[in-house]
Amino acid sequence: MWVGKFETGTTLTSNYNVRNGDAIQIKPNIVSWKNIQVANAFYTSYDYKRDLDSHIMKNTEWGAVAYLQHSAYGSASSVRINNNSSYITGYQANNEPTCGYTGTNEECNRYCNDGTCNTAYPNSVLASTTGNISGIYDMSGGTWEYVMGVMVDEEGKPMSGRNSIYNSGFNGTFGCPTCDGDTSGLTELAGGYDFPDPKYYDMYAYASADEQYQRRILGDATGEMGPFASATYLTQTRKIGSWYSDYAYLVFSNGPWFIRGGVHYYGLDAGMFAFYTTYGRVGDSVGFRTILTPTK
Repeated sequence: MWVGKFETGTTLTSNYNVRNGDAIQIKPNIVSWKNIQVANAFYTSYDYKRDLDSHIMKNTEWGAVAYLQHSAYGSASSVRINNNSSYITGYQANNEPTCGYTGTNEECNRYCNDGTCNTAYPNSVLASTTGNISGIYDMSGGTWEYVMGVMVDEEGKPMSGRNSIYNSGFNGTFGCPTCDGDTSGLTELAGGYDFPDPKYYDMYAYASADEQYQRRILGDATGEMGPFASATYLTQTRKIGSWYSDYAYLVFSNGPWFIRGGVHYYGLDAGMFAFYTTYGRVGDSVGFRTILTPTK
């Protein structure tokens, strides 16, 4: 498995929610590719290097990188957050956050885009999975990253998303067809992309609550991050795992897709072992990572 050294960027300047393998860039000091549904992200990466079996990470593939980072072959410590507020790849915070996101840019969780609170690549080795320039970057902070980890519906089929407004672009059922003012009457997406070969995604058992961690797949660095607790910052309560206090929400009916790593303003909540739920939709703080799994 060859993992993109940075979050995937793009040569596009507008209309980011498209399938375009030719537009991929994987470089330091560029803006991460955001505002794209997970289906377009997957097939964009899928088209990138077909001869090398390119795709976006499965949840278990993220878990493999996370455990390697935490082993004797990685930095074996907390990966420093990329706190660049313009979503520029390869950055590291100058100081380790001591609080999670509170809604304000305060000293315990500082983020910026002018270099006053962070350092650019190649001088950002604390944000590398190996603690040196040879590692993988943006695994903590930067953007949340879509991974191919999805919950199945009650019939055992992978879900599309929340409703006709917020979904992944993959065909499948909706978890909350009438939420968010959706009056379409649709209970599933039928005109989108078909799911790829099952080898490209992890499927999680159906549940209506996001705390049923026993549904984890061994090695995906989710359920085994327990014991789990709640942390309150101002008026916001978050579920966290025991590994570095990272965010810890498992997929459920209203949020059937996994995102990993946290975003630049999440502070202590972000990290290699952070996981959260979403709809698979376009998001201005959600990107993806391209990997290769060549067989020859």
